[in-house]
Amino acid sequence: MTHVLDTAVREAALPRHWAWRVEVRPRRRTLGLDVLPDGMIVIAVPARITPAELTNALQDRRLWLAKAVRRRAELAADHPAKDLVDGEGFTYLGRHYRLLRVAEQTMPVRLHGGWLQLSKQAGGPEIIEWYRTRGQAWLTERVRSWAGRIGVAPPQVIVRDLATRWGLRTRDGSVVFHWATIQLPPDLLDLVVVHELVHLVVSRHDDEFRRRLTIALPDVADLESRLADAGRRVWIGDLRATPF
Repeated sequence: MTHVLDTAVREAALPRHWAWRVEVRPRRRTLGLDVLPDGMIVIAVPARITPAELTNALQDRRLWLAKAVRRRAELAADHPAKDLVDGEGFTYLGRHYRLLRVAEQTMPVRLHGGWLQLSKQAGGPEIIEWYRTRGQAWLTERVRSWAGRIGVAPPQVIVRDLATRWGLRTRDGSVVFHWATIQLPPDLLDLVVVHELVHLVVSRHDDEFRRRLTIALPDVADLESRLADAGRRVWIGDLRATPF
């Protein structure tokens, strides 16, 4: 079956320099696409998909894939790796803070006195979890605020690692955001939020999607340009050295 699907992918005439693999996932109902950090495109397909359906779906989503591949290449080039030492820089809601390792602290990570304080016993996972929980609270509030303006019911908000994506919507109507988004300035976070909320109404990136996005955010073109630039510099968890 897999070799038949491989042939179907080749029939979609994707660029030759793209690396890809097909994974059959019986629990899936629809085609799923992801671009891994090394540029590999994972094509996750339901067990009953036909070769023709796969070819057509890839042709329909070729523009999206091209953008995702380009975005992964851009992000991979500039994402910083961090040393967990005093003075290392971290960003939260667009503001920069220096790391301070502390011997005694009741919580692994906290903002205090202009410093991002990290317990001596904590490391990268604790910082990521701090970003995630802060992002959960902040993004839930922004989703609630924007949902009314866009005309949708506030969906459930989930914050986790999304590899190359800022956000996505799930089949059950939830919206999911990358934990790293909380490093962005508030207006760029609003762009990510509004983008996913509009997708609850319009699934594709077509003219209607663009119209609704522009109504909500008249300066969307400028915001998208800034997001593309800022996104290359957010920290996504890479460390250069151990914290001890």
